[in-house]
Amino acid sequence: MIELKIEQQGEAVKVELTEELLVLLGAKAGDTLVIDGEAGGPFTLAARSTDERFERGRAFLERYRSTFEALAK
Repeated sequence: MIELKIEQQGEAVKVELTEELLVLLGAKAGDTLVIDGEAGGPFTLAARSTDERFERGRAFLERYRSTFEALAK
């Protein structure tokens, strides 16, 4: 079990991730942490790198390239 401390920092709330948790998630600084689930229920954590997000965006744009070109006219 890994415990994380939630702290108030000005207007923001922050959670510091331990090195152990970063390794378990396969995450690094600059990645996006995705939390999937419902309040009070089970949830999953996944790390998504910035490169992966850009790649998914590029794939989406490529898939609908002709649609976007038609809309731009």
